[in-house]
Amino acid sequence: MPYPIVLGGDHAAFEQEWAASRRPDHERPDWPLPSFDAQDWAKAFCKIFIVSKIDGHKTAPVDDQEGLMLTWFANALMRGFDEKTARG
Repeated sequence: MPYPIVLGGDHAAFEQEWAASRRPDHERPDWPLPSFDAQDWAKAFCKIFIVSKIDGHKTAPVDDQEGLMLTWFANALMRGFDEKTARG
């Protein structure tokens, strides 16, 4: 059972179009939500959480780093719950 999210209308139509496109899963607009793989979540996190250096110190592109981590990993944990529910 695919992840229950509607993207711009009919989710079933989106899934059919995506499958027909033969594009890799990591290019999906809802990525990593459909994945149950921790590596996928980690790669997606690193992609948006770019660390830069200012005056020799590492800094993140967000003010509330703890809030970002909480939101990100709460989503990952819920994905695990959804996977268990979908498998029955």
